Amino acid sequence: MLQDLRHEVDGEPGWVLCLVPGRPPVAVAEPVWQAIVETGWRAPGGRDPLAAVGFPRAPASTNTPWVLPADTRRVDLDGGAWGPGLLACSGRGKWRWQPLPRFSLNQGRSADIGTAGQTPTLRLRALVNLPWAEVSTLEISKSRRTQLEQMLPHSALAGAVTLLSRRRGAELPAAVWERGPFGNSGRSAGYTCSIAGPDGGAAVKASVMLALPTTMESTVVACADVLIESAEAWSAALGPGWDTQLGLDEVQAVLLAAWETAAELLPEAVGDPAALSWAASPTTELRITCEEPADNGVRPALDTLVDLTPLGPNDGGSRSQLAVAITAAPAMDRAERQRLLREALVHMAHAFGYVDAEVDLL
Repeated sequence: MLQDLRHEVDGEPGWVLCLVPGRPPVAVAEPVWQAIVETGWRAPGGRDPLAAVGFPRAPASTNTPWVLPADTRRVDLDGGAWGPGLLACSGRGKWRWQPLPRFSLNQGRSADIGTAGQTPTLRLRALVNLPWAEVSTLEISKSRRTQLEQMLPHSALAGAVTLLSRRRGAELPAAVWERGPFGNSGRSAGYTCSIAGPDGGAAVKASVMLALPTTMESTVVACADVLIESAEAWSAALGPGWDTQLGLDEVQAVLLAAWETAAELLPEAVGDPAALSWAASPTTELRITCEEPADNGVRPALDTLVDLTPLGPNDGGSRSQLAVAITAAPAMDRAERQRLLREALVHMAHAFGYVDAEVDLL
């Protein structure tokens, strides 16, 4: 229940009394309440903003009536479709909502974007769903595309791919990025870097994609992949004596770099992400997948290509895919991203039968 509270002092803000079952009552100054409501209006439909963002949540130690005064700069929200979140006011007076980090196994409609016709031996993917509210005017300008093309050879993703071979005694840099094979236009961008084996065929690939909303999809999607196209071709390119099975530490490094690239570098192709507001919770999907079937049509188990022993024994049997979704603001410092990555991998491992997995073992 909501109740406007009248007051007699001119120039002083009004108040809204917010009563939610199971929570202590809270009196919210009108300017703060207006920021909450305006944030929720950006949700698709916008008919019930509080159903999107939820209501103010009291501090954990509070079980008595409390107050959010006009000079409040942070409001914890919960109970809406967006899930637990934080609404914070910048020094310039701009309010911005972001989700509180959490994990799930949910995959969105774009989980398999850009995979049609591909059957790599191993795919490591980070896909970021960016449900911005202001998308109708977004475009990938020529100048920002040029900037992206200049940055890709120096990106975290390029560095991670280069390091995979360097750790095996070979200098095979991810230095040359070409447009395609995905569509490039004012509303999409796609680039690939291919490291060839001795016969000229692809051994390892890195690819990125940014897709603005279409009539079928309302969310901006940014994706970064690393593909072991052929373990045999990569082994031949490395030279004799090197094992192409990836360590779990290498998988973590690649996923971290892919996530950073998809979450921070690619969105800059449409402008300043910090200036855009959310219309729902942004999410990141991480996947480790064997996609090339054996002669019998069955995909091989992941542990034939990735050393999963740090996760401990698996009570769920062999799997060809592991995946996890992270709800969190895309931009963060590297230490925070690494912490969330490890926690997400443990959440994933437990869900897929590696019940002894621990963050400290990764």
